[in-house]
Amino acid sequence: MSAPRRHSRSPASPSAEGPFGRRGARWLAAIAATSLVASAVLAVFADAFEVPSYGADSFSRSAIGHHAFVRLLRDLGRTVIVSRSRTAEKAPGAVLLLLEPMIGPAGLDDRSRERLGQMLEAGEPVLLVLPKRTGFPERTRPRWLGGTALLPEALPDDVLRAARLGGHVARPAASIGSWTGGLPAPELAEPQLIRGGVLDPVLATDEGILVGEKIEDGAQLLVLADPDVLATHGLGRGANAELAVALLDRLDPTGSAAVVLDETLHGHEVQPSLARELLRWPLVLATLQAALALALVAWAALVRFGRPQRMPPALAPGKDFLVENTADLLRHGGHVGPALAAYWRAAREQIAHALRPPGERSGDLERWLRGLAAARGRAERLAALEGRVAALSGRRGHEEEALRAALDVHAFREEMTHGAGADP
Repeated sequence: MSAPRRHSRSPASPSAEGPFGRRGARWLAAIAATSLVASAVLAVFADAFEVPSYGADSFSRSAIGHHAFVRLLRDLGRTVIVSRSRTAEKAPGAVLLLLEPMIGPAGLDDRSRERLGQMLEAGEPVLLVLPKRTGFPERTRPRWLGGTALLPEALPDDVLRAARLGGHVARPAASIGSWTGGLPAPELAEPQLIRGGVLDPVLATDEGILVGEKIEDGAQLLVLADPDVLATHGLGRGANAELAVALLDRLDPTGSAAVVLDETLHGHEVQPSLARELLRWPLVLATLQAALALALVAWAALVRFGRPQRMPPALAPGKDFLVENTADLLRHGGHVGPALAAYWRAAREQIAHALRPPGERSGDLERWLRGLAAARGRAERLAALEGRVAALSGRRGHEEEALRAALDVHAFREEMTHGAGADP
């Protein structure tokens, strides 16, 4: 009978394969990397994907643009909403900014005039800034401002008429240093002022009104005649920034109202469309990311997900599998002691089969084995083995002790049958 193994091994089985092959794993890694890059681009460079502009609007970072003023308001904790559609519907409860609106001639641009009237009649505080300058791009860099020019005075006058304020603009040849009113005095090299009309002066000079106010039916309207106060090229001069913020504070002393800045009158109107916005750069990156995630979810919901795994054989080849399973059954069933006793009986029978002379009677095996052990100087070892086997045969558990006893039985059988160097 073969000796038991000292250390058990798990049965042989084919190596487990993952649900994806190498090609599928590479595709998943590429999708995950693309999604991560898209998220990083949206988080870090979101401000860079704005409407390209070099003119007098909130998207423009040029000298005549209003982007710096918007950033200033946001840095001060104001909530600024840039509106490109239905601005009048967003105005309730907010301060409305109309910065240099462009109104075409009557009869040719009645839609813009109607839209301006709707915003002014919304009943909310409004800051109206008259237009003054226009710009043209550089030839080699279309998004950059190549130069500026003063608009004809008829254009800001047309805005005053569309707003039903009356009056006209004037552009004194020299700078003005004497301002009257309770607001910070600006620094303007070529001021644009309002003369006449229905506005009450808030910040003015003998040459005309820079900031005028009209309150009608509880609706407050502030008009800034010169946009150089808050344009990028003039915002950092003197107290211009303080004046621009003071105008917002006059319309909303608590600073809690949102600020809605209209861009529809600058030609940036877009009709609301969720599908178009999701497919517009840079939101298209987030759309692709969501589409990839949904595709993975749909793939996971399929009956077959990835490469099918190979089923292991019901019975592993070789006798090791049978030996291991038999040992497990004996151990779980608590039959280690009886198995050791059976192994001891088999070992004694093998010794007798190998060493007893032919023709000798097979009875009284115990007496013969003790005599043989005594003759070879192993009587005490035989007695110790019999005692250990008898002690474990009726007990449950003690697998390690039974294993050591079985190893000693094996060694005793080998020494008795094959001899040792010290045998007589």
